[in-house]
Amino acid sequence: MKKKTSICIVLIGIFVLSSVTMLHPAIKANSAEYFLNQGLLYLSSGDYNNAEINLLQALKKQPVIIDAFYGLGIIYLNKRDFAKSADYFRKVIKLNPINFDSYNYLGVAYLELWKFDLAKENLLAAANSPLYKTPENAYVNLAMLEIRQTRYDLALRYVEKGMEKNAKFAPLYNLKGVILEKKDNLADAVQAYEQGLMFLQEEDASYLVNIGRVYLKLNYKEKARDYLERALPKAINEEMKNSIREMLKEVDAK
Repeated sequence: MKKKTSICIVLIGIFVLSSVTMLHPAIKANSAEYFLNQGLLYLSSGDYNNAEINLLQALKKQPVIIDAFYGLGIIYLNKRDFAKSADYFRKVIKLNPINFDSYNYLGVAYLELWKFDLAKENLLAAANSPLYKTPENAYVNLAMLEIRQTRYDLALRYVEKGMEKNAKFAPLYNLKGVILEKKDNLADAVQAYEQGLMFLQEEDASYLVNIGRVYLKLNYKEKARDYLERALPKAINEEMKNSIREMLKEVDAK
């Protein structure tokens, strides 16, 4: 039986705080502003639990704070509580209909909830707005949406549209590699993966794994070994490390 391979893909637009205004620290203790500021500081450092506590406390003091809604949307997206995340991004959009980061993130939340029509509607709103500064993020997520539905030609169309907006955006090339690999076009897939790696400021384990895996499929075992050995110390979790170790065993066995 053919072993199922895992392709490393990351949804775009989860960690950005671009629309949140960081407040001055010299504010009244125990005020809504104080808890908001503390929450955003925790969020910027990746401490989602303390960020959540402080932002919810800010909303107890003042029930409508757009930056708190936005921050909580990001927190619940990262905690994979996609229903809650969607609730908060909808609140942001209701208060500020031109906050296109929130349309992108809401699209991601709906995508993870498998509500594909709603996901596409919001991602297209972001991608097609002249006010959105990073439409390439939305195009990555639109491509992901089509990959989930095994509509690879449509996924490739969105990748190419994203490249028209930003020709050096590494995740687009990584996704192009994913699509081409799924279509069994391995030579072009590895080229796309390598282009994506070239546009990164720092090497990412998932890109290295994708390249190594395709070289293994192509039976270029030394190239596969090179990329997989570079990936192993950079792996983000034990699952990825084990996957790399298994592929290195395959290299040795060939």
